[in-house]
Amino acid sequence: MTDAVGPNRVSKSGSEFVVIGAGLAGLAAAGTLHRAGREVLVLERNDAVGGRVRTDCESGFLLDRGFQVLLTAYPELDRHLDLSALNLRPFLRGANVWDGNSFVELADPRSSFRGALNGLRTSVLTHADRIRLLSLALRLRRSRVGLFDNAADRPMRQFLTEMKFSASSIDAIWEPLFSGIQLTSSLEGSARLGSLILRCLILGPAAVPAAGMQAIPEQMASNLPPGSIRLGAEVVNLNGTEVSLSSGEVIEAGKVLLATDKTAAVRLLGGASDGSRSQWHAYFRTPEPPNESKAIHLLPAAQGPCRNVAIISNVAREYAPEGETLIVAAGPTSSREPPVSAARVQLLQTFGARSEEWELLTAGVVVEAQPLFTPGMKFQRQRSPQGVLAVVGDHSTTPSIQGALVSGRVGAESLLGT
Repeated sequence: MTDAVGPNRVSKSGSEFVVIGAGLAGLAAAGTLHRAGREVLVLERNDAVGGRVRTDCESGFLLDRGFQVLLTAYPELDRHLDLSALNLRPFLRGANVWDGNSFVELADPRSSFRGALNGLRTSVLTHADRIRLLSLALRLRRSRVGLFDNAADRPMRQFLTEMKFSASSIDAIWEPLFSGIQLTSSLEGSARLGSLILRCLILGPAAVPAAGMQAIPEQMASNLPPGSIRLGAEVVNLNGTEVSLSSGEVIEAGKVLLATDKTAAVRLLGGASDGSRSQWHAYFRTPEPPNESKAIHLLPAAQGPCRNVAIISNVAREYAPEGETLIVAAGPTSSREPPVSAARVQLLQTFGARSEEWELLTAGVVVEAQPLFTPGMKFQRQRSPQGVLAVVGDHSTTPSIQGALVSGRVGAESLLGT
């Protein structure tokens, strides 16, 4: 249905389902609807799909917008992705841990015998730490829903202290690991969510697609019918199921899925935001890698702003041109400016004088990289008013790729059932 009225030529059109936002939640919702045989139109204000999962190409380097990885054990992935077609490049199952003088590579015995042996030798872990770590890993493998419910949730530091992990292991391993994943300043994040993330890391490696993280939303978009995604289509007003675009077009939808970030959702629907967490990142190029490890490097919070450093071209050769090395450093932040100078000092302390020769390719802050998730919050907080509008996104579930995919699917299923 189309018409035009007045000198501004406002046009109207219709669609059975309209999805606002082509991030992972929106694409998961659209895919669910399409597989159910329903007509769907996806509106995205940006010039490409993906939302926060985007990749830029600069001088032959693939630069994800922020340091992002895919946890291959996320249970929702198989519903939406062909993982084999993504040509995933896995990280080593383990981490390079700073012991006060150098990095020590600790690894799952299935990935590296040397890394497992290092775990028996390093002073970062006490003998009791090793036993507790093994016990925790076994408990997580057996538990599909986590170690406790949201009513018993607590901050991650409290949980680790109750588990009686040593201060040295918390400072060297747990704090940089979880502050990097949950983008918390320390270990104030949800232990319930953190334990499920740790379970995924135990069950399968973290990885990146050979073509960059944006290959994930691009594959999802490719499974939708041609013409079902409109880029550069900014929604400025939502009145029931009437969707108004900045171009003046009005789309009369049968049902709507709002799959934007929380800020945009609040702008269109009203209400209040729960808050968010941001991540800073910096990409460096250098002719030679500082080491050959495919594991993430964990840096203690007391040393500086870097929590995670990865020699990403060791993991995915495709991320850098031949003869070049790509390194990414990242951490949580409350600032709008990346702490590059302070990070340089920290990198000098940990990687040595050669890090001064690393050339900065780009640095930035991903504002609202994750919605706020605090201890005690429920995993499912979705809204579906009157059965014609569903609000989806990882801000309504858990701040993760898993959360975004689950949210989109569940939101679509809720509207299909009404």
